[in-house]
Amino acid sequence: KEAQATLASAKLNREFSTVTAPLGGRASRAAITKGNLVNATAGSATLLTTLVPVDPIYAYFDVDEPTILRYSAAARDPSRPPIPVEMELANEAGFPHQGTIDFLDNKLDPATGTMRVRGVFPNPDGVITPGMYARVRLQSQKKRPVLLVSDRAVGIDQGRKYLLVVNADNKVEYREVLTGRLADGLRVIEKGLKSEEWVIVNGLQRARPGITVQADKTAMPLPPEAEGPTKRESAETPTEASAGE
Repeated sequence: KEAQATLASAKLNREFSTVTAPLGGRASRAAITKGNLVNATAGSATLLTTLVPVDPIYAYFDVDEPTILRYSAAARDPSRPPIPVEMELANEAGFPHQGTIDFLDNKLDPATGTMRVRGVFPNPDGVITPGMYARVRLQSQKKRPVLLVSDRAVGIDQGRKYLLVVNADNKVEYREVLTGRLADGLRVIEKGLKSEEWVIVNGLQRARPGITVQADKTAMPLPPEAEGPTKRESAETPTEASAGE
C-alpha cells in the first residue's frame, strides 16, 4: 500500500508538470528549457512563457468628450446595434478591418478630456499582432448628404479655407468655406458651396478672383484608391473646372 501511494503521488506530480493555458492564443519563446528547475511557490513562481490572444483582437484608443457625448447613449443601450469601428494598419489604406465598440471606460480623463474606448476585431489569419499601432475611424450611424471636392482645390488664406469657383459669366469668385473631414481624398464642404457650382481644381496658379477664364468643365476626379464602388451613396460631388487664360 505504501508503494502504491508513492506511485499515485508520482503520477500526480507528473500530471502537475503539464501546464494547460486557460485561453487560446500565440505563445512567446520558452523562458525555461528542459532540465531546469521550476518553482511553483506563490509570489516567486517561475515564468515559463507569455501567451497573447489574437482572435478576436482588441484595439484601445482615446476619444474626445464631444464624440463620447454623441456615441455614449448608443454604446450603453443593449437594445441598439453595436457601434461600428474601422481600423487600418501602418501599411494599409481605406480602413479594411471592420469591428465594433465593446467597451467604454467609466470616467473621463480630466487631464486630456478623453475617454478610453475599446474596439473588437476578428483576426482569424493573425495578421494583426498585439502591440501594433493602428488608425481607427468611427462611422456615424446616421447618413447625411454632403458636398465633396478634391482636397487640392482647397486653399488656405490666413487660417481661412477657401475655394475658387467659376460663375455663369466665366469669372473667378473667391468663396470662403467651412470644411469637414477627408473622405477618400475628397474634402467635405460643410458651408459656403452649392452642389451646382463649378470648382477650379487645375490651373489654380493662373486663377485670380475677378478675372475671366475659359474653363474646361469635367466631373470631379476621384483619387485612385476611391475608384469603383465607394461608400458615399449619400454624397454629392460638385463638378470641376480647369482655369485657363
